[in-house]
Amino acid sequence: MNQKPDVQTTHPNKSHSRTFFHRTIGTQRRMSHVIEKFLFRPLRNLANKSYLGFALIILGGCIVSLVISALLALPWGGLTSASCRWDCVWYDDIVKDGYPKLPHFSDRQHLGRWVGHAGLASWAFFPLFPLLASLVTHITALSTHASELAVNFALWPVLILLCYKDISLRGLHVGRLLFALFFLLYPFNIWYSAQYSEAIYGTLLMAAITALRSQNVNLAAFVCFLLALSRPTGFLMAMCLAIWWFLKNHSSNDMPASAQRPLLHLAANPRLSDSLLLIAAGGAGLSCFVLYLFHLMGDGFAFAHIQIGWNRRFRFFPLHIIHALGHKHQFQYGIYALLAFPLLWKMWARKWFLNAALVSATAILACSSGAQSIERFVFGNPLTIEFLACATLGRSRRFIMTTLAIMACLHVLASILWFKESRWLV
Repeated sequence: MNQKPDVQTTHPNKSHSRTFFHRTIGTQRRMSHVIEKFLFRPLRNLANKSYLGFALIILGGCIVSLVISALLALPWGGLTSASCRWDCVWYDDIVKDGYPKLPHFSDRQHLGRWVGHAGLASWAFFPLFPLLASLVTHITALSTHASELAVNFALWPVLILLCYKDISLRGLHVGRLLFALFFLLYPFNIWYSAQYSEAIYGTLLMAAITALRSQNVNLAAFVCFLLALSRPTGFLMAMCLAIWWFLKNHSSNDMPASAQRPLLHLAANPRLSDSLLLIAAGGAGLSCFVLYLFHLMGDGFAFAHIQIGWNRRFRFFPLHIIHALGHKHQFQYGIYALLAFPLLWKMWARKWFLNAALVSATAILACSSGAQSIERFVFGNPLTIEFLACATLGRSRRFIMTTLAIMACLHVLASILWFKESRWLV
């Protein structure tokens, strides 16, 4: 029996879909080529030409980011009010009225909403950031919120430059343009464009590290003095940097040949005196705030004692993480804390010892009083951003572009969550 040969036919809809798909891919490739040729290539050349060009690229990116944030903040009354969330209220109090002698006796309204102030005071917040904001307010006559934003907007580009300087001094090489884009699109950079002390703290921390890598110990000591005035963890960072500086390249070559006894070897080591200088400078900064609080209200360590008002109690840090995971309003902090462990392990495994040590010390100290805000202390830390940027930018171009696109979407989401005062970002 004769059989008809099989005839393969293509459905017209499938053929049309395949043609449309190829045309779309071709259009995307042409657009990518145009963007690369007329946008990324000139910007990359400008960034690689000099540090001035790199600084201009970062400044331009910060301006674009600020405009986008301002547009996103319109439903919440504009950027200056929408970005003032959570602890911003306390910085406002310090800038306007200074530190109080007594805690607040009742709640009050701030930007049209009630804020729980009863039994609390602003002693927990260190003075350097509000001092700078107050100075800007008096010089420019800007509002308190606008002055605080101006301080952070001025420091954010400086911080990015210092982070790139740090990896350059380490001998690591990544594209300047992509490095700046990573910092600008990073979702957990929200606190650097809000009325928080993250920008000044991060800038001082990276300035101290780059000063030490450049062998400028005196400058690093002065920065450590300011660092201890910026955040409660500032003195801890000064101590960690002093230990790192003492151990860095520590060998018998640093000691005179005539020294025979171990104690004489130690005393003759110039790194020991440098390390003690860093600790003394950080201790001097902390002591200034302690003495001021003692003079003001009779308790020099009120910045630690008032933490109980926010339900922060010193305990072994895993206990706080377990408590957060079992609490319906704090489980997100427990999740962030658990995610911090593989990140820190990755830092240690890749031999980013200084970054890993400083972020680990910060995480342990923060979690020892509560898991709240751990995402800010770990994932918003400039040392973490620096590590993730180098780890990402060392991959394939396709992976880098996909990551940057995802980060851009997450950055918009993080901004909206911040404006809505979500507990996912505190």
